[in-house]
Amino acid sequence: MSLNSLIVGTLTISIFHAVLPSHWLTFVLVGSAQRWSKRKIMKLMFLAGSGHVLMTTILGLVAASIAKGVLPYLEYFDTFVTSGILIGLGLVYIFIGIRNKTKNHDLTHEPSNKATETSLFLMLTLSPCVAMIPVFFVAGTMTWSTLLMLSLVVTLSTIGIMLSLTFLALTGYKRIHVPWLERNEKTVVGTILFCLGIFALFV
Repeated sequence: MSLNSLIVGTLTISIFHAVLPSHWLTFVLVGSAQRWSKRKIMKLMFLAGSGHVLMTTILGLVAASIAKGVLPYLEYFDTFVTSGILIGLGLVYIFIGIRNKTKNHDLTHEPSNKATETSLFLMLTLSPCVAMIPVFFVAGTMTWSTLLMLSLVVTLSTIGIMLSLTFLALTGYKRIHVPWLERNEKTVVGTILFCLGIFALFV
């Protein structure tokens, strides 16, 4: 495979992978529910995205160096971690939303910021782009400089797209003022996160 074909393939996979809702919408929904500032959400998105592409790059370089046999294990790992964290977060928010309806609002508790931030970071960092591994495997016959260049393409395209989508979604989300949604925000967020987790499990 030619270098140009590898670059085009890498860029295409990165773009389609980065637009998956579980890679940016989760941060918008959770961050807004936690009343985080746009700056904090964008910063967390950048850190988690960096961890995501770093893990993808490391596994890609490993795949290029050893064997294609690691792919089935990585695919299972990716699916399990991403879906598990999304579904878990979703259930937590659904539970909080239901409890908020049965108790005084002042007595309810939000998920801790630290725990939520850690969950979001791990969700993305521990779910590498498995679809990118075969590309690195094919490129294994090329020089290390070529592999590093592909890693750079993955990094810039993936983080750039996720940050852009997060910013645009946050801008639109802040302009939405629906009384029912505001009263049931936790339940709605939890339901969406749960559905994203199911989506990630099968897709």
